[in-house]
Amino acid sequence: MPAAAAPVGPAGGLPLPGEREVGGVDASAYRLRTGDPIVVYLRGIPGASGGEQSIEAVINEDGEINLPFIRTVKAAGKTATELEQDIQDAYINQQIYKYITVNVVVPVRSYYVRGEIRAPGRFALISEVTLVQAVAAAGGFTEFANPTRVEILRGKTRFSANVRDLERHPERDIKIQSGDVIIVPRSFF
Repeated sequence: MPAAAAPVGPAGGLPLPGEREVGGVDASAYRLRTGDPIVVYLRGIPGASGGEQSIEAVINEDGEINLPFIRTVKAAGKTATELEQDIQDAYINQQIYKYITVNVVVPVRSYYVRGEIRAPGRFALISEVTLVQAVAAAGGFTEFANPTRVEILRGKTRFSANVRDLERHPERDIKIQSGDVIIVPRSFF
């Protein structure tokens, strides 16, 4: 089942105000990135079980996925719909299949909140979520939390944020990405 995802614009950020359409394409649609898992459904394949094949893939560091008979297809930076069309075109233009239907599904994206938070756990990343919103979604801080030294683990990167400062200056709030782990430390006082 397709999942809604956070909108991503230029350089992995959100679209700028008024930048909803770029060249006829909705800029708020999620753009695939390196490391994203996807499932590609190919329908209308002669000889395949039920005429369908599904391929689970992860977008590699070159921004590509590997598919049977056509090798690699550039996926990073495209929406699921754009990738579907590119895959379909590749199979038809290379005369591998006369007719084929392609569906690309991005599995549910999520982030995690743990530590001194009232309701730690995994949360679905359905739309744009900031650090302050993620803390609120997890029930807020416990009385033992240190909101000035909240850590975010993003892949191999670890950085700290002062959530109290972000509450006072919402324009500085940090956008959460799929796979982020938010750690709320215990206060020493």
